[in-house]
Amino acid sequence: LGPGRPMVAKLVRRVLITCTLAPAFLHASGDVANLADAPCDLAVVGAGIGGAYAAWRAAEAGHNVCIFELADRPGGRIHSLRKQGPRQDLVVEAGGYRFAPKEVCMPGVGRNFCLSTPITAATVEELGLKSAVYDPDPKLWDHNMRKLVDESGNDIGYLTLIETMLDRATHSGARLRYKTAVLGLSRSASDVELQLSGGNRVKASTVLLNIPQAQALRLLRHSGPEFTTFFPAPLYVPVQFPLMKLYIHYEDAWWRNYLNLTAGTFQNENPNPKPGVVPAPQPAPLQGQYHDGNVRCDGPGGACRGYLQAFYGAGKAIEYYRPFHPLDGDAAIQLQPSVLEHKKLLTDVHAALVAYHRHALDAANTTARVEAMLPNAGVLSIWAQGVEGVHAGCHLSKADDNPRASTLFKTALRPFPELPVYMANEAFGSVSCFAEGSLNMSVAVVSELGIPQTSLLADVAQKQAADEKARGGRVVMPPPMGDPFLSLNSPEYLSSQSAEELLI
Repeated sequence: LGPGRPMVAKLVRRVLITCTLAPAFLHASGDVANLADAPCDLAVVGAGIGGAYAAWRAAEAGHNVCIFELADRPGGRIHSLRKQGPRQDLVVEAGGYRFAPKEVCMPGVGRNFCLSTPITAATVEELGLKSAVYDPDPKLWDHNMRKLVDESGNDIGYLTLIETMLDRATHSGARLRYKTAVLGLSRSASDVELQLSGGNRVKASTVLLNIPQAQALRLLRHSGPEFTTFFPAPLYVPVQFPLMKLYIHYEDAWWRNYLNLTAGTFQNENPNPKPGVVPAPQPAPLQGQYHDGNVRCDGPGGACRGYLQAFYGAGKAIEYYRPFHPLDGDAAIQLQPSVLEHKKLLTDVHAALVAYHRHALDAANTTARVEAMLPNAGVLSIWAQGVEGVHAGCHLSKADDNPRASTLFKTALRPFPELPVYMANEAFGSVSCFAEGSLNMSVAVVSELGIPQTSLLADVAQKQAADEKARGGRVVMPPPMGDPFLSLNSPEYLSSQSAEELLI
């Protein structure tokens, strides 16, 4: 397996299990010493969505696949926290969490912010996973986005997509190792040697780096001369920026139970001011969506309980929340009222929510009741410099003469032309901020290595090629500069929406 070398035909008949792999099994680290005696056809560095896809396809094609993940979990910035809430039956999506099978567009001034993730959608379908509407309001731009659910329609977490691919890979012989850092790469004859934490070394015919820009550059700086004497210019094109999500839990989901707010967005005044200006909204900046948090309406008379997304965004508002996050381990932390600083944060966010909704609460004659409530749990995730293994929320291409995301992935795919080392990550992908960017690169790597694609992905590729040919190779509309929702407080979007539309 690798550029310029013959494929080794290994026709192996296997029974494939399509259920989600139990986390306890997935998180077994295992011993890496035995890998020295069995070199890898494909070594995957990082168990994110791009790495999981390549491992799945290569392992099912009969190749010897090794996967090394720095953390004790898969997914990277896809981070589904299960067994959340007092009853431990809810899911909080601390990272990436939705996809768009068909193009969705958020209106703006002079142009729309449009997005589609056909590769992700085809992979979900290929694996037999269930999905449901993300936003229940058909009038809103993100109504046709999807999320993963079980047979009963309950959220199961976007991480299920990655777990299922890794399940397929390991049942086809792939070896998956957690808590294993790859410290450097070097050339060894026709192979690439990986230096692992603990002093172990492993050889591979081909290497796929499914890691973000900062981690990739750090790895290459500690690699052999084949990697340090050639400047991989495409890897320096993206710039990173942080993202933050905040979910708070109420046993009484008052926004649904009393105000009937089941969809739409909300934000208090100017949560992301100009650089150098402290966020103005007091007691806390808000920018969330009523339909986003996991809620179950199983109480008396259909009363609801669950999580409300109080903030999702980038910009200066993160600075308000940053002091409450250690930024030295996992991107997601649990907020508990028993912890003094957490209680302060939950209290302030609750007060901001009451202040924002006061007019509607007064009209429903329920202001005092909601004021007396306090969130009994929360999850704060900040994807920024310092968090383990990721160090960023999203990436954008630099301006001027640098390639945009629509073309960067082609030049970054194989940054060292003479070496069998590939990249697959959102940082260099065709769609910023979405798993589609990483998957797109991984699909290209799999094709270049001669591994058959699934039939559904082959159909997607044919359609994309036909569309490009019909356009004469021109890109009609570049992909959005990140998640369209992050443009919620942009001048283009705000000037196109009335205050009532933003609240609906």
